[in-house]
Amino acid sequence: MKTSVKQNSAFTLIEMIGVLAIIGILAAVVAPRVIESIRDAKVISTVGSVNSAKTAAINYYQRYDNFPTDAEVVAKGVKNYKVDPTGGTEYTVSTGEALSFGDVLVYQSQLLEQEKTPMGNPATDSQGHAIGCSPVGTPLSIGGANYDGVNFRFKSSGSATRIVYYYIPNLTVQEAASLAAKVNGPFDNTAVSDEDFINASLTSGVNSGLGGLEGANAFFQAAATSSSGNEYDAYLYVSHQ
Repeated sequence: MKTSVKQNSAFTLIEMIGVLAIIGILAAVVAPRVIESIRDAKVISTVGSVNSAKTAAINYYQRYDNFPTDAEVVAKGVKNYKVDPTGGTEYTVSTGEALSFGDVLVYQSQLLEQEKTPMGNPATDSQGHAIGCSPVGTPLSIGGANYDGVNFRFKSSGSATRIVYYYIPNLTVQEAASLAAKVNGPFDNTAVSDEDFINASLTSGVNSGLGGLEGANAFFQAAATSSSGNEYDAYLYVSHQ
């Protein structure tokens, strides 16, 4: 009588190598697309935060017919801008930060919920995400760039005397390039790399010969403080007076 021999089915070494190779190829193809999708989502959310700040600033201006500069906010204190005539507790900010126009908008909670975007890394900067207001022709009180209204001028600012801007510190090159493409684009074929999108709109002025830009609502400069040494601070147009 013959006895049957039970054989255990299993992958051979060649089959396992083939499966791992397929997984590796799929990962190499899919991973960049996933990373790009995540970055695009952050850019869209950041633009949404800037638009929320724009709406809050416009509502504030319609209410008071004036944008207080950051220096005026520091001098008077946020509570002096509160709608409630009974006043309230003075607004405090994190250590290393200074009061700014954005704190006024946040303190009046019906105008703006928070100064925050999913892009940038404020942990490496004493001043985190912030909304500032400075007179044209003076250094911006947040971030240190000099908004002269000539070379460094937001496309939508017109002949402004006061400029309201959103400051986002420590963007990676890829984040800054994606934000530039979203806010300042479309670019022509003279701008092909991430650095090109950024260099077309540095705070030293719009480079019309790179990317075909005629103006920009997002400007960039090398980050004042950076964990990697290759990051950018961003300034985005909010409103003007």
